[in-house]
Amino acid sequence: MLLILMYHRAGEGYYSNPVSVLRSHFSYFREHYPAVLPGDVLKPRRLNLCLTFDDARADFYAHVFPLLQEFSLRAVLAVPTAFIVESTALGLPERIAVPEEQSMQGDVFRTKAPFCTWAELRSMAGSGSVAVASHSHQHVDLTYPGSDPYVEALHSKTLLEQQLGRPVSTFVYPFGRVNARAHQAVTQHYPYTMRIGSALNAHWAPRRQPLCRVSGDRVANVRGLLRWDRLAGYALKWFTNRLRAASGKWHAL
Repeated sequence: MLLILMYHRAGEGYYSNPVSVLRSHFSYFREHYPAVLPGDVLKPRRLNLCLTFDDARADFYAHVFPLLQEFSLRAVLAVPTAFIVESTALGLPERIAVPEEQSMQGDVFRTKAPFCTWAELRSMAGSGSVAVASHSHQHVDLTYPGSDPYVEALHSKTLLEQQLGRPVSTFVYPFGRVNARAHQAVTQHYPYTMRIGSALNAHWAPRRQPLCRVSGDRVANVRGLLRWDRLAGYALKWFTNRLRAASGKWHAL
């Protein structure tokens, strides 16, 4: 089976874990589970883990990337391409300090560079520790009637592949939200798509629906996240998702 964990920031805040806590997570994963990226062959009769980080904030480059290298782990980094600048002279502490609610407002992404830069993304992608994914272009809810999932998916993919010089195969839905209309548009360009869902996955290609992720934010004790009873709950949700997919109702979740 496959468990995809969803993280956001390294530090303090609602969608965060302190760096020390992330270190304990990574150490535990390294000792107990095979870590995989989209498309990797899953080890049979094992729980395979895929680590994902949303939004590509500068703290990923400052804190998470070094931890991945330290523990020889790999992760998916979902990038909202409209907010990425080529480079910056600002220091990482100043960039990391930009409040979450301000980072996508106006020209803040240009003047304060709270997100990873293209130069940083190229460095991380080239290391083999980070698989860059699309998080759409403008980080919009693709289930809104006024959104254009086709443009958001294709434009972000084009930018990422031009800037990184490598194919991008994974799309992570902003806010974890998706419906049939958005999924139909996105899957024209990406073989792997991810939402939230709080469920296990049997493999990389669930029928008619995106891969599900389980939140790892604000989890002080990672062993509790992976207790047998929690895993049983994720497995039950996986079975329910299969039934919904068979009836074409998965997008109503």
